[in-house]
Amino acid sequence: MGRRVARYSGGMSKRDESEGVTIGKVKPSVPTSAPRSRFPWRLLLWALAMTAAAGAGGYFTWQFRDRAKERGAQLGVCVEDLDRARADATLASATAGTCATDRDAAVKERDDVKARLAELEKNLDVKSEELTHLRSQRAETEKRIAAMEDIQRQFAQMIDTGQLAVTSRRGSLVVELPAEVLFPSGSAELSKKGELAVLEVGIILKKFTDRRFLVVGHTDNLALKSSTYKDNWDLSTARAVTVTRFLVTAGMDPANLVAAGAGEHDPAKSNDSAAGRQHNRRIEIVLLPALAELPPLPRSLEQPPK
Repeated sequence: MGRRVARYSGGMSKRDESEGVTIGKVKPSVPTSAPRSRFPWRLLLWALAMTAAAGAGGYFTWQFRDRAKERGAQLGVCVEDLDRARADATLASATAGTCATDRDAAVKERDDVKARLAELEKNLDVKSEELTHLRSQRAETEKRIAAMEDIQRQFAQMIDTGQLAVTSRRGSLVVELPAEVLFPSGSAELSKKGELAVLEVGIILKKFTDRRFLVVGHTDNLALKSSTYKDNWDLSTARAVTVTRFLVTAGMDPANLVAAGAGEHDPAKSNDSAAGRQHNRRIEIVLLPALAELPPLPRSLEQPPK
């Protein structure tokens, strides 16, 4: 049940009639003065804090804005540098491609030059070898010409007396002796006059110790009559051998002499006349060329050294 409380200003106790409870004395209320207003420190501190925060925020905002501007400027510079670097890279790539092409062309040109140089060196070796051979041939030719002039000079007396003639035939020097001076008709035996002529020739030719000679017998085309020789070929060969042996007797080296017979098959004049036939009956002593005067053999025919 609810309680009812009665206040009395007099300070006396009073019985609660409704409840039958005695209530003690109640002090009379003393009037108090009006409450004093307090200063709002919290609000001030909060305002100061907010002001400080706002100032700090403004400061940092200003700092960040300047830094942002600086970073933006740096970023712009970096973008420009990047664009230039990309352009330079593109140019460098194009230049590298051009350089690679030029390098390949230079390498090819170098290889071509090397190949041409090798070919030229090869040709130069060949030309040098040919030049050396030509010089050797020229020296030998000059030597042969000197020998021809010397032989002709030494045979001048015999030439003047008609015992022989010195001519050039097929590029070789030829000492030509008429058969009438050397042999009786149809015979291969030297006459006394013929022996003297061959002896004189041998004495002169034996001075040319470094030269070889081919002794060739020739006849006209008339058939032999009552002769011991089968035909003109046989007679011409026998006469060449006789002259060769007599040259050896005169002091010539047999190794430098070769005997051969041509019969009527190598006429110097036409056999249609008596004068021509008389000229064709002869002994030729041919000055053979030295080996150095001959053209070189093909390499395929050269024998390898043993």
